[in-house]
Amino acid sequence: MRKYRTHQLMRIILGSLFAGTIISINNLEASADLQIVNGVDTYAKSSQEKDFQSVDAENKKDIAVQVLAINDLHGGLDTTGDVKIGDKNYSKAGTVSRLATYLNQSQSQFKSVTKSNNTFRIEAGDAVGAAPANSTLLAHESTMHALKAMKFKIGTLGNHEFDHGLPEFNRILTGQKPDKIADKLIKNYPHRNSGIEMIVANVVNKKDKAIPYGYQPYTIKTVKQNNQVAKVGIIGIETSTLPSLTLYQNYKDYDVLDEAETIAKYDKILRDKGVNAVIVVAHTGVETKDNQTKGPSVDILNKLNQLDPDNSVGLYVAAHSHQYANAKVGNTHVVQAVYTGKAYDNSWCYINPSTGRFTNIFSHVYPVLSAKDDPNTKPDKDVSAIVKDADKRVNKKVNHVIGYANTNKTITGRLHNSSTMENESGELVADSQLSAAKSADLKPDFAMTNTGGVRADLVVNDKKAITWGAATAVQPFGNILQVVSMSGAQIRQVLNQQYDEDQHYYLQISGLKYTYQKSDNPNQPYEVKDITDSNGHLVDDNKNYRVVINDFLYGGGDNFTAFKDAKLVGAAGTDTDALVKYIQDMTRTAKKVTPPKLDRKVLE
Repeated sequence: MRKYRTHQLMRIILGSLFAGTIISINNLEASADLQIVNGVDTYAKSSQEKDFQSVDAENKKDIAVQVLAINDLHGGLDTTGDVKIGDKNYSKAGTVSRLATYLNQSQSQFKSVTKSNNTFRIEAGDAVGAAPANSTLLAHESTMHALKAMKFKIGTLGNHEFDHGLPEFNRILTGQKPDKIADKLIKNYPHRNSGIEMIVANVVNKKDKAIPYGYQPYTIKTVKQNNQVAKVGIIGIETSTLPSLTLYQNYKDYDVLDEAETIAKYDKILRDKGVNAVIVVAHTGVETKDNQTKGPSVDILNKLNQLDPDNSVGLYVAAHSHQYANAKVGNTHVVQAVYTGKAYDNSWCYINPSTGRFTNIFSHVYPVLSAKDDPNTKPDKDVSAIVKDADKRVNKKVNHVIGYANTNKTITGRLHNSSTMENESGELVADSQLSAAKSADLKPDFAMTNTGGVRADLVVNDKKAITWGAATAVQPFGNILQVVSMSGAQIRQVLNQQYDEDQHYYLQISGLKYTYQKSDNPNQPYEVKDITDSNGHLVDDNKNYRVVINDFLYGGGDNFTAFKDAKLVGAAGTDTDALVKYIQDMTRTAKKVTPPKLDRKVLE
């Protein structure tokens, strides 16, 4: 990351001086948007980073502080996948056992170069939820064990911490025993306090306005070096969009306050306490892509600057959008390390012991390289043992039969698309989501799901049985199903967006069919024509319909931006639960689970 003095107020006055800059001609008014300078991440390992080879002369007398952070782990104990950091792609990145080793290496390097012991390991929410079986079936306590073994000491709440209610998350956080009605797997798993200090400033009880469970809005850490002392304040922030991301019963007792207003409030409190170096760990999204950085985190920092141009926030650890980000927004460095343990961010911060302020911050994001890409880095043995033990414990449940198909033929997925980009397991998933919303009495008309979220074929064994593990392999994320209101014109727009990137992103649909034709537009080679509902009636561009989508699509995921303008009606549980229940329900019928006929998209 390029280096800039953090005490300088950076704004744009006359033009775009750097790529990714937000233009403003409001002179130095407080309402001007902050200048954005994108970071540069070209190295695969922090040991290769030029910024981390030595301490600049101007920082020799400063106190060095390291922040190692992850976000959106989602119980990905052994999850791997492709990840893009900056302009580079890395394949099969991830697993917590390899992540642990890279964190240890990065901390060791920091200590060796700076001679400082001031390292904080922070997780930015959604550590649990939307997880594979070796976390989900153990109530995510295996993930909490892994976080403890990786020495994470500070965290904040994400939306998935509310998946089963905040009381249940607090139980696994603090290592309390489960309810008597809990599954035997959960009861038999060791219950240990994670040791994570949960900070969240903007979630309060509706009744008394207190932060629940004794969580604190911030923590103050004393750092020492060279016989000098300073203080660092760390503020925790939940996304204010929480009500649209979880079920009503899970958030109904809480208010989620405005992020920027909350940061401004506690930043001032910290300064009044003599704390002039502030870090925000926030479950709010951001993305650096195509030489631009944008998202809610940028909007929050712009508003924060309007409320308090003299704020002391030097580092903002972001989350939630599952994207890569590295930029400097005004005086604040912003980072996000993708998701599911495929990456981590590493920030070296220098504090002037006289003023207590940050002088320089260097922030970078790195992949968790696969054994193939980095065979010399070995998995951490302690963390590996936690994962191996979890796998052993859940094996029986993973193989539990939840239903039966009408044949013993595997119901194929996206590797077996039809010419119209439909697949059996994808449309079965869409059917299950439409059914779930109907059961929730949300009166849906259609359902659409991104094929990227349908992760596998639905395996059917020789006895026509479908196991819990097979179903959750197809839908592993536990995304929240949102029912939204969309006009027919918006539905047409989102269907057309399948064809503007050479069908790189496409949808599986339920409850509707449509025809499409070739067009003369090189940017969109196909155009949607007639759209009909399940009764064969044409969808009216001027009429509103209810559509079931997951929370990823609702945020404009896979570039389906038309979903972002939809009006939220309600939530219908998770996509994983919807598929499991649908398989169980279909098994009770005469035809059992049957692959859908791939005729919902017709090329004329």
